[in-house]
Amino acid sequence: MVLSAKIGKCQRRCFTCVFFAEKSKTLSSSTLWAHYSMLKTMLNVKRNIDVSKFYKLSAFLKRKSEGYKPKNAKVLTLDQIDKFLLEVPDKDFLMIKVALIFGVAGACRGKELHQLTISDVTDMDHALLVNVRNTKNNVDRNFIINNSNKNGIDLIEVCRKYMALRKPETTHSRFFVRYEKSQCTVQAIGKNTFGKIPQKVAEYLNLPNSTLYTGHCFRRTSASLLADSGASIDVWKRHGGWKSASVAERYIENSINTKKIVADSIFGLGVGNSTESASAHQVSGSAVSASSASSTSSKNNILQNTIDGANRLLNIVNCSNVNIHVNINTNNKDL
Repeated sequence: MVLSAKIGKCQRRCFTCVFFAEKSKTLSSSTLWAHYSMLKTMLNVKRNIDVSKFYKLSAFLKRKSEGYKPKNAKVLTLDQIDKFLLEVPDKDFLMIKVALIFGVAGACRGKELHQLTISDVTDMDHALLVNVRNTKNNVDRNFIINNSNKNGIDLIEVCRKYMALRKPETTHSRFFVRYEKSQCTVQAIGKNTFGKIPQKVAEYLNLPNSTLYTGHCFRRTSASLLADSGASIDVWKRHGGWKSASVAERYIENSINTKKIVADSIFGLGVGNSTESASAHQVSGSAVSASSASSTSSKNNILQNTIDGANRLLNIVNCSNVNIHVNINTNNKDL
């Protein structure tokens, strides 16, 4: 489709609507939006035409998106990850173990694992520092691999074992090389292989619908585990290199663990015996109010404020992000 600069604005809008109406007969709504993005960029660069102002076209695409549910990659639970690392023999699966550790620890895409070089991994004795460069959104980041696993799995030693098997005659700098019969070869692993690694993990664990564990599985797993731990949105935005919260939330799996925490918060499970401790106390003309942004932690957090030797206690229960507003009446001589 070619839009001449001589064609009027109304005709341009008509042509684009007809074009996408025909495409909608054979393409899904997500593909239509992808074509829309490409067409918008091309027309803006080549013809100085702003397709984003074609409001009827955007309304048409939004109607086509109604009811569409994208197929997201399934995620692994922490117990499933531990089971794989503990039970699978290194003889055949050492490289897959290391890819799993790196992918989940750093929320890595398959392409990022593919581009990882030996200079990007630094052994600091107590931990491994990994730098991720040339990312999709041009945000370089780094992450740490340590032995904080609850089951006592020595993650660092697993990675070191794989790194020690690297052949000195390897001419390239790619970190991940093919592993066969307890030995590493000089051949670098292709990017398509990383897209199939999560499926191999799922197949070994006999998980249903193993084909849905795609190359984005490790990245979504990392984001979901971090969110379940009670980390703030700013923490996991930096962890995964996401620039906006809306994009980052697409990677979060609605886990049962999160729903249990929400249910406990609603029905007051795990809350202290006295409900008065969870309320704000009025103190000599000063009002203290607390509002919880997200109920993600079951532990009781206690904030204590001291004014002129008087202890004022405020209990904040089942909260991770809390905004506290304190209004002090300076005209009150008691303060």
